[in-house]
Amino acid sequence: MTELSDKASQALRTALNAEHAAVWTYELATAFAGGSKPVADAISEATEVHEGHRDAAQRAIRAAGGSPPVAAPAYALPQQPTDQVSAVRVLITAEHECQVAWRAVLESTEPGEGGPEVRRTALDALTTAASRETRWRITIDQQPSAITTPGKP
Repeated sequence: MTELSDKASQALRTALNAEHAAVWTYELATAFAGGSKPVADAISEATEVHEGHRDAAQRAIRAAGGSPPVAAPAYALPQQPTDQVSAVRVLITAEHECQVAWRAVLESTEPGEGGPEVRRTALDALTTAASRETRWRITIDQQPSAITTPGKP
């Protein structure tokens, strides 16, 4: 069993909830891909990455002796998608929420706390979410296309 401080454990649980929401949001967005193969492929690839981060968070929580929170049946969205552009806007929000959550994991864990994979997963999840958010912003010509401080609330 690996040890996690209460603060680190809560941050990891929050990151897991963000990943649950991201997976759900990406699955919803598939309905709005609009027949665009590049968008559909990007949604599929992102879903797999978020599932991997979700699974890693679940393993880390279990390794620390906790019970990971389960996914909700549905999640509140900042807006209801009605087309591809509005679906991408929702995906941008999901990516940003994942960045904020994983950045909190990095800020609340000490090196080696929870095993080396906790911080490695957090850094990977933060950077991939920031990159994906930028790509989605470019897809819909949203400015700025990149945010200056990924994961900042």
